[in-house]
Amino acid sequence: MIIGEKVFLRPILKEDVKLLNEWKNDEETFRFLGGGFMPVSLDQHKEWMDSIIDTTGENKRFMICTKDKNPIGMVGLYDINWVHRTCEIGIYIGEQNVRGKGYGKEACSLIEEFARKYLNLRKIKLNVVFENAKAIHLWEKLNYEIVGVLKKERFINDEYKDLVIMEKFLS
Repeated sequence: MIIGEKVFLRPILKEDVKLLNEWKNDEETFRFLGGGFMPVSLDQHKEWMDSIIDTTGENKRFMICTKDKNPIGMVGLYDINWVHRTCEIGIYIGEQNVRGKGYGKEACSLIEEFARKYLNLRKIKLNVVFENAKAIHLWEKLNYEIVGVLKKERFINDEYKDLVIMEKFLS
């Protein structure tokens, strides 16, 4: 486990499937995320679980849990490039009643430290929908810098939205 003051990160377990499926089917949670909002059945989610829990390749996903062991979201490093020592980061807090309490910020800090200390990564990148001001504010508080914009890149609610490209050097 990766332990912080407010939260800890633990590997995802097959028994997390029902909770992950509930979050995946919540439009407010997934509207702005890379995969977008697309409800899926519990059966489909069960088929994905082997790849979601696998941390041996280029993706490292963890459940975010509060100190009382309640899972509240997921954070991950994606598309790790072992030659260039870069990756992408993604996070969501699935439990709406705990959003805005600093759990996501601490989870990101924890996974960044893990990326630097144990994976020897040097840079993390991300894309965020321009109108998702809360997310941009979070990333800026974590010292990510805006380095570009992809125009009309993501289709959400019948419109193409711009993506802000952000990055952070870990060393």
